[in-house]
Amino acid sequence: MNGKRDVYDIDFTSTTRKAPLKDKIIHCLYGGYGFQVSWVIFGYYLVYFYTDVVGLSATVAGTIMLVARVADCFTDLWIGYMLDNVCYKWGRYRSWALFGVAPLFLLFVGVFTALPTDSTALKIGWAAICYGCFGSIGATFSFMPQIAQFCNMTRNPRDRETIAVIKSVFVNLAQVVAASVFLPLVNLFGGNSGKEAQGYFWAAVTIGLTVMLVQILNLIMTRKYELNRDGSCREHLRQVEHENLMVQLGSFAKNRPAIVLQIGEALKQIMQAIKNGMVIYVFTYFLGMESFYSIAMFAFTVALMAGVFVMKPLIRVFKDTGRAYQFCMLASAGFSLLLFFMCKGYGPGAAAADSMRFGILFLVFIVNGIFSGTYYSFTNVMTPATVDYGEWKNGKGQAGIISAVNGFAITIGAALGAQIMGVLLDWSGYVANQTQSDSTLNWLLILAFVLPAVITIIHFVLQMFYGLSDKRLEECMQEVRARKQHENAA
Repeated sequence: MNGKRDVYDIDFTSTTRKAPLKDKIIHCLYGGYGFQVSWVIFGYYLVYFYTDVVGLSATVAGTIMLVARVADCFTDLWIGYMLDNVCYKWGRYRSWALFGVAPLFLLFVGVFTALPTDSTALKIGWAAICYGCFGSIGATFSFMPQIAQFCNMTRNPRDRETIAVIKSVFVNLAQVVAASVFLPLVNLFGGNSGKEAQGYFWAAVTIGLTVMLVQILNLIMTRKYELNRDGSCREHLRQVEHENLMVQLGSFAKNRPAIVLQIGEALKQIMQAIKNGMVIYVFTYFLGMESFYSIAMFAFTVALMAGVFVMKPLIRVFKDTGRAYQFCMLASAGFSLLLFFMCKGYGPGAAAADSMRFGILFLVFIVNGIFSGTYYSFTNVMTPATVDYGEWKNGKGQAGIISAVNGFAITIGAALGAQIMGVLLDWSGYVANQTQSDSTLNWLLILAFVLPAVITIIHFVLQMFYGLSDKRLEECMQEVRARKQHENAA
């Protein structure tokens, strides 16, 4: 080996070993950018695409996004079960990532393909099939293994914090791409010439290819973590649980921190879906500055990324991850409400637009982005903690089932958020491509800022029942290490 460290020489039981920086970056590109960019794009633009490009009502668009994701909930649980009970020759977790590469790309492009037909039934059918299969097949196969892969890469708590921060950076890179790159691509490929449908199609192709690249990099990187040099599966991954799904769910039901965290994740996804989806409507109709939207969202997503780096200092200040998480919830909700009252004070049109164009309203918008970025980042470090707690509580790993429930929470939360947004948007009196009434403009603000703040406060209350402090987790991990040492000695 010419003095170089053998990359296949990995101690999978060590709580001090650190994963190589390159591996961390690739994993975070995969789990952060690769997983998030499509969903963020959906959150920002899909309802708008369905209403203003395809020609469907907001209620129909929201219903499609809810109903089409029902199958996704079942496939999330099924893949979670398979991760804990089946090991294919390409690796216990990476096999599924391999299966999802082609479907993810083709279905993402399909979602943003507007059929050249006047048939509403065909449009609805195509949207439901592409969007539903994207989640239930492409995204589930591609990214369901990511939490299990994360737990398999390192058991070092400090290393996991670092990975969580890097991953959050790439999650926010996905926000940047979605908010500041996707729409310009749409305009470049046809939007500026009045061919919006063509623009959305080729923009989806471009973004889809970048996701495929990070999927391939992940498959290359994870080989040494799941396979031996000769291609055989790692011994500790060949050991499967052989439990039925109901038994696994029963074990999960004993893991209170995981339950609270994942219910909170669903609430957060509902909030994000509504908040992200409504921003373009506020800029277009309330502020009357659609052309400034990409600039503002670029700044907002840079603020989200900056917020990621606030997470670790806040954990040190509050001396506990859970308490720091709750503080960020309140800060995010507070600045969201401040945005509402400021916009109401300025009123629609020129005054609010002038303040948003790098004035005080813009500043509050950015500060809201910083605290939102910190708020969104905590799940990345807290989910592996609940996996470790589950191992202490139940005496066996729960990475697969917790991955499944996490995927379920993201799926159902995003779908419910889109449905709620669509119904309330229609209820507000919104009419696409028309001047909106004062009442409708007021509801656009409520949906964009007040409702997300209320959901975030509900999440804050829920998080009070989490019950797993950093100190308690360390005690649990010491017991797990003692158990393993005793088993090895026997």
